[in-house]
Parts: sequence; structure tokens; C-alpha cells
Amino acid sequence: MTNKLVSSVILSALLGVLASNVLADRAVRAQDAIWANDTIYDTILTDTNFKSPPAHSTDALYNFMMSGLMGQRAVADSYPGDRHYNGGRWDVKLVTFTTQGIAAHDPDGDGMVNFELTNAADVLHHEALGHITIMDANFYFVCPLLR
Repeated sequence: MTNKLVSSVILSALLGVLASNVLADRAVRAQDAIWANDTIYDTILTDTNFKSPPAHSTDALYNFMMSGLMGQRAVADSYPGDRHYNGGRWDVKLVTFTTQGIAAHDPDGDGMVNFELTNAADVLHHEALGHITIMDANFYFVCPLLR
């Protein structure tokens, strides 16, 4: 439990620093940044984050930034056109690869995933396989998905 708390605090602080340094009071478009429903989307990075969102007002965003492997982009569980999409308001889920997951996703040992997960069902499937662990980051922010 302590590791989860420490990871959440680190992720929140890191995202906050990145947002303030990179965005500098303006929105920035990031190309090919987030997978959703097997489609790669651009996003608009904003400096908007919030606490305690109302129920059912956010979607899960699986973040692999501190996963233990490079090359896996974030995966969203909703997308434009999906009736559940909340316009890019995200509840961040911190994803890390397990030892078994590193062996399966990086068999050549170069530190890069050999294939990306491209939809939320894949993420949850690989969690069930024991390849990844998912925990709440308790961090909420806004960045809409764009084709």
C-alpha cells in the first residue's frame, strides 16, 4: 500500500511539473499520443487538472510513463464518438510491467516494448495475465482526443 501511495505522489508531482514547464499557460498539441479503440489519437495538452471529479464524469487513462519499459503510449478507455466519452477528462491509472510482463513484452531485453497495447480491453487482458499492475494515481486532468 505504501508503494502505491508513493507512486501516486510521484506521478502527480511529475505530471504537475511537466504541465507547468511544457505548457507555460498555453495548450500544446501532442501527435500520436494516446491509443483508444485501436486508433492512435493526437491530444491537446492543457494545464487543467482537478480534484475529486463528479461521479461518471471522467474516463480511465492508462499511463505507462513509469511502467519499466519505454515505447508504450497511454491507452484510453473511451474516445470521440463513444457514448461514454467525457470530452477528454481523465482519471489517470498508473500501469507498471511485472517481471513476467517485461519478459513477454520485451523479449529482446532492449527496454522497449515489442508491441503496444492499443485498447482498454488489451490493457485489462494483460492485467489478468499478470503482465501489468494497475493502480489509481488519484490524478485527474483534461486533454481531449483529436484525430
